[in-house]
Amino acid sequence: MKQTIPPKYVDRYDVAGAPSYCPLHGKSSVRQLKQGEDESYIGTGPRPILGTTQQAVIADALTNAAALWDLSLTNVTANTGHGNALSDQSDAAHVIAQNYSQPYSTAVCVPDRMTNVSDMRKVALPILLNANSRDLANGNLSYHGHLKMHVAETIEHPDLLYHQLLDTSGNGTKYRLRWIELREDLFKGSSIGAAILLPRTEDDAEQDLILCNVAAGWGQSSINVHSRNGAIGMLDDRMHKGNFSGPKKDVPPMKLSNSIIPESNMNQDDWFTFQYPTYPQQIINISESWAQYLNPALEGLDTSLINILMQQQLFPGQQYVSAAWILTMLAANGLARTSWDSLEQGEVKTVGPNGEYGLDGNYWLSGKGDAFIVDPAESQDWVSFRVHSTLGGYAYNTLTVPPRIAIAILTAYCLLVVGHTLYHAVTGISSNCWDTIAEVTALAMNSTPTTALRNTCAGITELHIFKLPVRILVSKDEEGEGEHLELVFGRVEDEKMEERTIKANRKHGTLPRGVTLEGKKDE
Repeated sequence: MKQTIPPKYVDRYDVAGAPSYCPLHGKSSVRQLKQGEDESYIGTGPRPILGTTQQAVIADALTNAAALWDLSLTNVTANTGHGNALSDQSDAAHVIAQNYSQPYSTAVCVPDRMTNVSDMRKVALPILLNANSRDLANGNLSYHGHLKMHVAETIEHPDLLYHQLLDTSGNGTKYRLRWIELREDLFKGSSIGAAILLPRTEDDAEQDLILCNVAAGWGQSSINVHSRNGAIGMLDDRMHKGNFSGPKKDVPPMKLSNSIIPESNMNQDDWFTFQYPTYPQQIINISESWAQYLNPALEGLDTSLINILMQQQLFPGQQYVSAAWILTMLAANGLARTSWDSLEQGEVKTVGPNGEYGLDGNYWLSGKGDAFIVDPAESQDWVSFRVHSTLGGYAYNTLTVPPRIAIAILTAYCLLVVGHTLYHAVTGISSNCWDTIAEVTALAMNSTPTTALRNTCAGITELHIFKLPVRILVSKDEEGEGEHLELVFGRVEDEKMEERTIKANRKHGTLPRGVTLEGKKDE
């Protein structure tokens, strides 16, 4: 896949930055792990990294709902025969827009060094300004960043000394990760700290390390997936800013409908942010024991996940930046996999005593009921979500005012046309001119003979005579400057046609000289 290197990465690192998202495969879904820099950050230290991804169990459930939707569409007809499919190639969007939250994480890291193995200094972690208040900072740390020295504000850990970090388990010649639990009163807004020890030999008296501050929480969001041409795509999400509210128990489990999501529920941002306490709405504290699951030891390889990831050198020469991206990813994905092995509950409604006719698409998509049949008593403690499904295509509806006005205008026009047609069918009159046989005969006698009718002197025996086009056009009088109207058969050249066309509000026809309308000669 061809990528364009963003200019900001070329200018800052001389390397391509990480992609804005990468796919994460679940049991039946493909989620997006989104990461990026906090562009709103203003400070002297490194820029925090942001990360988020959809909950794995909800992503799988929504993907399964999309699959059921497609199957139901193939079993929808206008009758109960379930013979012809409505569509098996339709495009549809499926969204959970209410009572859904997903993990958002952020991290910042700075490099540091222990000059000896008995360093008695207290460990100081960099402040995370999009989660911590600047008032919590009680120190500074100078470090060598890209091409110059930088200064980061820090918060001192009261119970952890530098030399104690050397007790971190693992092979000292490889990257090692030590999770650090944080006191809420000193690190309000943070979830957990981390120290990454860089590879060193036993003879080396110095130890290079990376100190990190990580925050994570649950933010209200919407999750969506699209199905196109029968294939279900990758999930996406949008964050919702507002007050946090837990799931409502009165929402039926796995309720699906084909209604469009109200715009009031889709107040979303294109990207995501981390601005505690505004968003995410619920910050969490992560224990060291739980965090250990984020860095599993890889059996048979004598290494750990953090060693494999740090060796990739996402940002060569700036390992502390790579560490922030990695820890953000581990925290977001770890939280997203909470209860990942949960399954949808209930039975899918089918047609036939034994379900031999497949899913009951007519029952489901017509809004009569749910796709799942559940026991009300058994489902009281289930976590339920409402899925809004929208089928893409062309259709007519009367949901808004413009279609109703258009229908009213078209109906009035149709009534006018029908009434006009019936009137002329009954009266035989379609115009105020030439509405009698005598008038038409007079017009024909006053017209110039045409060669198109030369073979009709003794009668008409050929049908093509009736197919000849006939027009009423203007003709100049042979005497005087007047003009009259006459019947013209056959094709007329365009130039003559324009000259001879009847003009509105213009008098036609002349009288013999000296004769008035009363039939008397002028004296």
